[in-house]
Amino acid sequence: MQFSRFSLFATFTACLLPAMAQEQPAAPGDAAAPEMQQIVDVQGTRDPDLRPYRTMLKGLDAYADHQRLAPDAPLRFMLIPATPKGKLDGATLHLSAENLSIPVPLAPDGGFTLARNKVAYDANADLVSNKKRDTLRWRADIHTPGLPANVRRLGDLRLECEIRWAVEQDQLSFVRRNLFRMAGGPCHSSLIHVPYPVPRSLAAVQARSGERTMEIRVTDDRQRYVPPLHDLSWDDDTLLTLTYADDGKLAGAAPAAPLKGALRQ
Repeated sequence: MQFSRFSLFATFTACLLPAMAQEQPAAPGDAAAPEMQQIVDVQGTRDPDLRPYRTMLKGLDAYADHQRLAPDAPLRFMLIPATPKGKLDGATLHLSAENLSIPVPLAPDGGFTLARNKVAYDANADLVSNKKRDTLRWRADIHTPGLPANVRRLGDLRLECEIRWAVEQDQLSFVRRNLFRMAGGPCHSSLIHVPYPVPRSLAAVQARSGERTMEIRVTDDRQRYVPPLHDLSWDDDTLLTLTYADDGKLAGAAPAAPLKGALRQ
């Protein structure tokens, strides 16, 4: 049976709840522009800091499968506070199972890497922190070397999306997971918008590929932007320049992103 575009929209709006987490809750009144009114633009708030190691390994698999999107970028993950006032002070990570505890080194900025470990896999270990549940979140962190801190490469963002979807999708119900797949998946569908958060208020985001430029949608709370992940007319080497409101210059740090859009956790 085939679904019309209208019936697919109706199914989404009737059935979908957020499936993949984003770093910040939505701001009141954060509506899409009129031309985006029919696009699924779902946001999430739940992103527990405990993950089965076997589930996280799906992110490593996705990185290997889609590395062509960012061939020069290493795979890194980030541990971040769940709220703006949260702190990473004293945070630790371990692969934990019965009679097993393997430390995962955590950088001062919250960055960490995961290696394949047969002992942890066979023990069905969890990736856990020493902080209270729901106080920390994770995300993929893909950055091609050599770019300014306020510039993001579109292929890097696409690869982050693929990694996140690989890890998150099995937490969805069968119906919702397959609705997302019917739409093409969060990283490929024009029906799904995936916003990426920043630590400071945005003034604007501009995409540039050669002589072509485009203003990128920034959410009403100025804390997230929505790159054109699905639009292949913008190639992977497209650069997004983030201008922050508090300095008027192209400066600041733009950490890798979360997912809003057709997914949530």
